[in-house]
Amino acid sequence: MSKLIIANHIETIDSREVARMIDMKHCDLLKKVRKYEGILLNAKLRSVEFFIPSEYEDSTGRTLKCYLLTKKGCEMVANKLTGEKGIIFTAQYVNRFEEMEKAIKTPALPNNYLEALERLVDEVKYNQQLILENNQLKFKLECKENKVNRLWSTEEIAKEHNMSAKALNKVLQNQKIQYSRKGRWHLYRRYKNRGYVKIKHNWLKWTNEGKLFIEQTILCIENTHKMI
Repeated sequence: MSKLIIANHIETIDSREVARMIDMKHCDLLKKVRKYEGILLNAKLRSVEFFIPSEYEDSTGRTLKCYLLTKKGCEMVANKLTGEKGIIFTAQYVNRFEEMEKAIKTPALPNNYLEALERLVDEVKYNQQLILENNQLKFKLECKENKVNRLWSTEEIAKEHNMSAKALNKVLQNQKIQYSRKGRWHLYRRYKNRGYVKIKHNWLKWTNEGKLFIEQTILCIENTHKMI
């Protein structure tokens, strides 16, 4: 996975890749990053300028946590390393960021109309993803700062996307995320234990994580329609 990722116009490196670069278990690196994140937040500093919360899906289909490290985040990790390991990691991440900066400054021109069209589609998808990431990041920060852990009805989420609850339920059903049984909605087994929903008064309610998941699903559908 040796690559940089652009998140919100900021070049970043996935924490899984950083863990490999410094020869550390990913779970151990996550513990350190969470510690740094807590210190920054307690000092009222923007931790997302160093470490951006993210997720990935492993080979078994589980959704797991990771971070996207900015250049400043990599510098913080490097400062905690000693000896040869710290020197090598610093050289590696500096080279990676330079490669990305050069690629951004000198993009290759399309060779034909089809390639130009494909690039335009990619740009639309990328811009849509940036909007989603910005909204999600803002939502996560607000929840963390206010310690909000509320539950959302399908109707509330639907309204934010100019949809009816019935239409959103149909979308989630078509995407094999939920199914109806005896007048109640239930998640399919694949999504059941991800912390997306809670049952309140026998009705399904969405958690903050569930709300973000629905927004990602809607964006993916919109991007697919734009490409057709």
